[in-house]
Amino acid sequence: MKPWLSAVKETISRGERSRFALLPSSIVRLNRAGRAVCLCVLIVCFQGGFAAAAPNTVLKTEANVMVEVVFNAGRAYEDPFNQVTLDVVFSDPGGAALRVPAFWAGGNVWKARYASSVAGTHRFRSECSETRDQGLHRVAGEVEVVPYTGDNPLYRHGPLGVAPGGRYLEHRDHTPFFWLGDTWWMGLCHRLRWPAEFRTLAADRKEKGFTVVQIVAGLYPDMPPFDPRGANEVGYPWETNYARIRPEYFDAADQRLGYLVDQGLTPCLVGAWGYFLPWMGVEKMKAHWRYLLARYGAWPVVWCVAGEANLPWYLAPKFPYDDREQARDWTAVARYVRGTDPFHRLVTIHPTAINFYTARHAVDDPALLDFDLLQTPHGRREAVPVALGAVRGSYAAQPLMPVIDGEASYEMLGDNLPTEWTRRMFWLCLMNGAAGHTYGANGIWQCNRAGEPHGKSPHGGSYGQIPWDEAMRLPGSRQMGLAKAFLLQYPWHRFTPHPEWVGSPAQPSMSFDDCGWIWFPEGDPSKDAPVAKRFFRLAFVLPADKTVQRASLGVAADDWFSARLNGQSLGAGDDWRSGRQFGRLEARLKPGTNLLAIVAENKPANVPANPAGLIARLQVTFADGESRRWSTDDMWRCAQDEVKGWDREAFDDRAWSKALVVSPYGEGPWGRVGVGNEVAGEPQAAGIPGLVSIVYAPEPGPVEVRGLGAGAKRRATYFDPVSGEKTPLGIIEADGGGVWQCPSPAGQTHDWVLALEAPE
Repeated sequence: MKPWLSAVKETISRGERSRFALLPSSIVRLNRAGRAVCLCVLIVCFQGGFAAAAPNTVLKTEANVMVEVVFNAGRAYEDPFNQVTLDVVFSDPGGAALRVPAFWAGGNVWKARYASSVAGTHRFRSECSETRDQGLHRVAGEVEVVPYTGDNPLYRHGPLGVAPGGRYLEHRDHTPFFWLGDTWWMGLCHRLRWPAEFRTLAADRKEKGFTVVQIVAGLYPDMPPFDPRGANEVGYPWETNYARIRPEYFDAADQRLGYLVDQGLTPCLVGAWGYFLPWMGVEKMKAHWRYLLARYGAWPVVWCVAGEANLPWYLAPKFPYDDREQARDWTAVARYVRGTDPFHRLVTIHPTAINFYTARHAVDDPALLDFDLLQTPHGRREAVPVALGAVRGSYAAQPLMPVIDGEASYEMLGDNLPTEWTRRMFWLCLMNGAAGHTYGANGIWQCNRAGEPHGKSPHGGSYGQIPWDEAMRLPGSRQMGLAKAFLLQYPWHRFTPHPEWVGSPAQPSMSFDDCGWIWFPEGDPSKDAPVAKRFFRLAFVLPADKTVQRASLGVAADDWFSARLNGQSLGAGDDWRSGRQFGRLEARLKPGTNLLAIVAENKPANVPANPAGLIARLQVTFADGESRRWSTDDMWRCAQDEVKGWDREAFDDRAWSKALVVSPYGEGPWGRVGVGNEVAGEPQAAGIPGLVSIVYAPEPGPVEVRGLGAGAKRRATYFDPVSGEKTPLGIIEADGGGVWQCPSPAGQTHDWVLALEAPE
């Protein structure tokens, strides 16, 4: 017996290391390869009481690599999924214990999966709700964990976590992790065939530098439940009445998900699409999630609790809307996931692109999330302000967490969305603080096939017919990989947004640094404020002996504003995340006293807190080069009611209240806005002060690089985000004001990137 078992272990250890303990499927694969003919099942014989596994049944695995322990029930159960609960308590060499949920594998078989980064002997014992079943209860054994010797980064560097500071993701050994995701929502269904097609797509993404695949655990979007399009080779993940889960579905899913892990691709496993929760109920959804946690928690995965968690079923009355009841229930499920997962894999949730675009708003308790996953509109120029507002708002919000746009402007959506806008979304997000980005191609996410497109959505429309293999070759995925490779040359994980570093030569730089969010002094406007309009004034004086060369105004308000300068209307805005900038105000100004007047309104909200705030900055540059700025602070006057003439300079506002500074700019509840860069064509910048600056220019044409320091020298390089070509410019020198006028690359007809590095 001992020599036989030793041979089995040696044979398995020479197999695919990342799957070597996955029994019995690994043994099947070994048989087919002619490596061994064997069957290894952990059998523990009881002589009454607590029985320990014999020494020759010790399982062996490598650090961070999953090992599977198989249990066979001592008797048959009528409804094993609902009738039996099995946990296995593993203790590492230091005595730390993990309670690992086991899963029903079909028939009388249960399995527990375990992984650890700690080398040494790990002991386990089982605890079953059926305490008289000696095949499931009080079974003991050991797992020997040895150092990992392969080259899979998911095992070599260890599980993912949030880096100190909360801005990016890293492995356990502190290696930064660049999230470059791809969207395969329906990738576990039969329409992306296993193994040839699935492996082809995975190989393409690996070669291009992708690191994550976002994929749904069978309860899909864009189709009714139990739609034949969503089945895999053996059917559906649940019985049609949701009575019990179907292990055979997940046996097939194991092959696909395991292959991703083998290739070093992290599955971001989405538990279900949001609208399944009202159909299944919270308790049944927790059972679904317990199964996923048991089956995949020992693998290097990321959990996405739900997709479009706050979006109801497509045919619901008044669809689409932000479903807060559904979000509340998903919050309960998210709390269950966090409390049940012994391996503490990263947790996020995917929101709907309705009203709110971040995971923070898809749950009632953002503290349950490790990072903020966004969904921003699928669009072109009109989608830019919303995407920028969502990224900037999340980056500045509390609790602090990494932000990643998990769904933005899918390439060829509707068979017509150009690559340009998919590419722009990557760069716009990364330059504004994102810790990575997820790409999406129409045809892949819904697994279109040539002549067999996904077809109509429940609401009757269609997203297009391009097949998955054609979509795989769209240029956007290659450009994502080129962009990632370019940024990896630098300490990208230390980059912070710097909108003040760049601008169009004809556009003055505008930011809200040193401004305050203000409101009428009543209660705590940062948490809740009356639904009403409030009126704000600021009188300021321009010198009579100076000529105004240019002037601009930036304004943002939660929720709406209308601005007037010297009694003349400038315009309005209703999105504080992007705000508005009004330029060319020179002709509206005059020597002496001028008046800036703004009416702002706090509107009803469908969330518990309803903060109110106004932020503004007027920037004036004179012909002699001097600049002056007036910003929202406690010098502004405000009132509850509109009074005739309030927006004129001659109005006496001494009876008005001083504005309350609700929050300094950059802090909660609003965070950073970056007004002036919300325009789709405005350049963006990020980097590390004094070390490296990256400038993204969405449009061909020159940019003005600022804040370099008087006479500062930098090594400059152009990067073409389409071709990946780099063009060195040599050493450049800023002028006395720390500004360098950067021409666009010769002959450039699309967006471009500039890197400025401090000389050696």
